[in-house]
Amino acid sequence: MEKVLLFVNGEHPQRYPTDLTQYRYIACTDGAYHNYLQQTDIIPHFIIGDLDSLGHQPINKTIEIIHTPDQNKTDFEKSILFLASKGIKVFDIYGASGHASDHFLGNLSVAMQYYMHYDLTFYDNYCYFFFAKSKTVLHQMKGKTISLIPLSKVSNLTITGFKYPLNNTDLQLGGLTSLRNYAINEDITIQFENGDLVIFISRK
Repeated sequence: MEKVLLFVNGEHPQRYPTDLTQYRYIACTDGAYHNYLQQTDIIPHFIIGDLDSLGHQPINKTIEIIHTPDQNKTDFEKSILFLASKGIKVFDIYGASGHASDHFLGNLSVAMQYYMHYDLTFYDNYCYFFFAKSKTVLHQMKGKTISLIPLSKVSNLTITGFKYPLNNTDLQLGGLTSLRNYAINEDITIQFENGDLVIFISRK
């Protein structure tokens, strides 16, 4: 399935994907291009957003500028919708966290609207994270630190392959969460009945 590499305007990535040929498109918001991407050798196919960050800086002529002035949506959300119109369903996203915490939470809110329709994986300088399906099986996890954060009440959660297993447990903000758990098996399973659950996996 074709996928896209998308950069948004958060913390400057310290590591970038090494194989760019795996992506059908490379795209960024105008803020991401202005603040860090233009300083790399990565040339995106698209710069997307309200363009308030670009100013009069020179832009490579091969890059298509997508002006999306709607102030009712963030540039991140507008980027998802534009790329989805190109048939993309799988997104690797860099720069969605770090710096302003309200932007990070806003990006999670956007992802919460679309993760049932698109495969959204976020990468930052410390971990990668994504919304879990009702049953998620992950491989090559032994030794990794994993946190499970519910954005809405997650009911009847069972996890296996962890140092601290859970069985038919409810998670919710303001109540029980699963922070800094530890995978003791290569294969781990996360299963629950309903709710919105984000899995954070350390990159170290």
